[in-house]
Amino acid sequence: MNPNDLNLTNCDREPIHQPGAIQPHGVFIAALAETMRVTHVSANFLKHCGVPPEKVLGSGLTDLFPAEKRAEYSQQLSSDKAGSLPQYMVTVQLDGPVSPSPRFFDAIAHRSGEYLFLELEPNADHRDHSTPELYRLVQSAIARMREVTSVTALCQLCAEQVRLISGFDRVMAYRFDDDWNGQVIAETKRDNLEPFLGLHYPASDIPRQARELYTRNWLRFIADRDYVPVPVISDSTLPDQQPLDMSFSVLRSVSPIHLEYLRNMGVAATMSVSLIRDGKLWGLIACHHYSPRYVPYDVRTACELLGQVMSLSLAAAEDREKKIYQQNAEKIIEAMMVNVEQTEDIAAALVDRQPDLLALIPSDGTALILNDRIVRLGNTPSEEVLKQLSKWVVQQKFEDPLYATDGLESVFGSALLGNVAAGFLSISLSRSRAHQIFWFRAEKERSVEWAGDPRKSVTKGSGDEVRLSPRGSFSLWKEIVRGRSMPWTEEEVDAVRRLREELVSEMIRRTEIIVASNTDLRLASEEREKALQAERSARTESERVSQMKDDFVATLSHELRTPLNAILGYSQLLKRQSQLPTDVSNGIDVIERNAKAQAQMIEDLLDMSRVISGKLRLDLQDTHLPSIVYSALDTVRLTASAKGVRIEASIDPLNNLRTTGDPHRLQQVIWNLLSNAVKFTPRGGLVQVHLQQINSHVEVSVSDTGQGIDHAFLPYVFDRFRQAESSTSRVHGGLGLGLSIVRSLVELHGGNVRAYSRGENMGSVFTVSLPIRAIHAPELPPNDKDASQEGIATSSGFDLSGLRILEIDDDEDARNLLRQVLVERKCEVKTCSSADEALDVLRTQKFDVIISDIGMPGKDGFEFIRQWRALEAQLKREKTPAVALTAYARGDDRRRALMAGFQAHVAKPVEQEELLTIVASLSNRV
Repeated sequence: MNPNDLNLTNCDREPIHQPGAIQPHGVFIAALAETMRVTHVSANFLKHCGVPPEKVLGSGLTDLFPAEKRAEYSQQLSSDKAGSLPQYMVTVQLDGPVSPSPRFFDAIAHRSGEYLFLELEPNADHRDHSTPELYRLVQSAIARMREVTSVTALCQLCAEQVRLISGFDRVMAYRFDDDWNGQVIAETKRDNLEPFLGLHYPASDIPRQARELYTRNWLRFIADRDYVPVPVISDSTLPDQQPLDMSFSVLRSVSPIHLEYLRNMGVAATMSVSLIRDGKLWGLIACHHYSPRYVPYDVRTACELLGQVMSLSLAAAEDREKKIYQQNAEKIIEAMMVNVEQTEDIAAALVDRQPDLLALIPSDGTALILNDRIVRLGNTPSEEVLKQLSKWVVQQKFEDPLYATDGLESVFGSALLGNVAAGFLSISLSRSRAHQIFWFRAEKERSVEWAGDPRKSVTKGSGDEVRLSPRGSFSLWKEIVRGRSMPWTEEEVDAVRRLREELVSEMIRRTEIIVASNTDLRLASEEREKALQAERSARTESERVSQMKDDFVATLSHELRTPLNAILGYSQLLKRQSQLPTDVSNGIDVIERNAKAQAQMIEDLLDMSRVISGKLRLDLQDTHLPSIVYSALDTVRLTASAKGVRIEASIDPLNNLRTTGDPHRLQQVIWNLLSNAVKFTPRGGLVQVHLQQINSHVEVSVSDTGQGIDHAFLPYVFDRFRQAESSTSRVHGGLGLGLSIVRSLVELHGGNVRAYSRGENMGSVFTVSLPIRAIHAPELPPNDKDASQEGIATSSGFDLSGLRILEIDDDEDARNLLRQVLVERKCEVKTCSSADEALDVLRTQKFDVIISDIGMPGKDGFEFIRQWRALEAQLKREKTPAVALTAYARGDDRRRALMAGFQAHVAKPVEQEELLTIVASLSNRV
């Protein structure tokens, strides 16, 4: 072996579990477990048992015992009773080699693979403790262990009790660190021995494979370090001559390096008991004697039991210590969070108030980094260094938001840190922002006292032999450790992690408050993102349902308006005929009046749908309210006259004053109130309308002498679908939407509407109050109606003769009706039942005006006009005016029609005069 190849791990490869020899104070026998045939025996069998080992090999295991005991011993040693760990089985009697008197041995047996190992140790004639006394000592020690609360006290008590039971000169409790270096943390000894308490031992003193064996085997014992190993002889007839695995053998010979280690230390006999926590080697109970000492197996077993009880107690003791620390830390954190919750400035709460961050864990300084703000307390690096350190932590992208080291200079560099920040512990409060808290510990130059120089030496033997030898000196050797602080304990790290959880929770709570008051600020976490996603899904679903409702209402409107268009159209055509019988003329009036009522119900449904969805829009413009009131009066006078209801109007002309509003919607409000007043007023009753300015408002009141409103129903009169009469025998019809629409329209204008009634059959008064947005205008003549309507000719004054008109509608009744209306005005009409048919006609013929339905199967009116406009451009023709004639009557439908390429949009059922006027305007016949 080359000396350069030697290092401190060479002894890790020594096969200490297969020594092929035993210690000489006992006898070793191995037999096949199934047949009990002896296959191996120690060479000292003749010395202890009087029989040459050669005679034992191949014989039956029980043949070694006196004939009268064989059955009993055979039963005790049966393979089903022997486990994988050594255990006392029976005290056996053998004939001695010199004296004819019998000798007694403690038989210790265990299984190892296919073998049964039987080890015999002399049953001592003299013991320090009798069996009852040994039991009492163990029982007392266990009871006292249960009362101890700290790990150090537990180790000291166990060491004392093991020494009391075993009689060793020195007993120590030895604890491993994370690097497997050991430290003596408890000790009891003879008074004249130098103390080892507090000394450190390097990991190389107990090699890796020895530690692994200690983890599996609780106890190791060496009675005399100067023993001569006794070889184990095997049966030459065995096909497999591999060394036995003697890991759990109580007599197993130990490594020569370890024996040399004991000689160098001056120890003659030793025993060690493993301390195991959570399946890992935690430490040892190490026993030293400075002269050879044999300890009987039952005493060793008692010490092993104490080690096992202590191992079980370690977790409880450490947990108790940890719990006490955690409870104190929790109180500090709770007090700190009370301070945080009482102020908006988190940094001030953690630094300027008590307890502060330095009270949580022992440290020399702390710093908070909140974006560009830095707050320091105690001894810390400069702000510039703190900024660099903050940036360094972010760049490392640690998976754990907590980072701790007791040697910061080795990872960050020492030039900027001085001696104030050897220890560094940081927590990150946010992954997206520089929100961090740092704790610092100054460099702690300390000496570690080793039991001798913790380095093994390479020794050159005779010739070219090179071997690794253990340390030859155990005199005190001090190592000076620099550049490091006192390490952060697990409890300190847990306390800081707990503080982080509380601070993050508080920051999230504050963020939620900010988000609730200002939707522009959002700090999303995984939990909030889930909530936002659920909200988005719900909103999408709500919009989808709303769109489905709008589409349904539009479809319903289309399907109801289409037949009404034919009913109203033909009734108007029939009325133009002369010399109709009176009953026929009256019947046509009934048809027309009911069709218009049906159309108004449809319009109310559409308006209410717009109100509910928030899509009702106003076309605001300069408005003259008196003209609007007169127009509404004109529309109801015929109905009132037919019913025998008188209407009186008192209209303030509001000279030099106009307001801003939607004329169409305001007329709808007045008409609705007037219609209700006429409907609920009996024949011979009176309806009065008043328009006047009151301070900064204009009020329109409609009063009647009708059936009035019950006081109990008055608060609900403007609710949707609410009617004073709701039974199947009610006198008046309707959907109960009109007044609800009135309130919505008035409120959109910034006004209000109220109702008053003295009771049933005492009439009612509805008052609309609108704010004045004054616009001075030229004075109008008294009682003058809307000047904008003067001079507008009716369609009867237009000459439409000779106009070429293309009509497109998939509904035959609607198509024939419109054709007849246009033909009566001497127009030349070409009809088509589909968009494709119309496109074919347009390729070869020219028209003055196109009138197209929108809702057609296959290709609708929107697609038709888009294709025709594109084809028109290809044919280099002038743009043909087009009118969208449709039962889709929403504002969105009108805008969509105009954007698609139509010049006008007319809703069904069609007012023939309106349609003819639009045709005349588009063809320049006005």
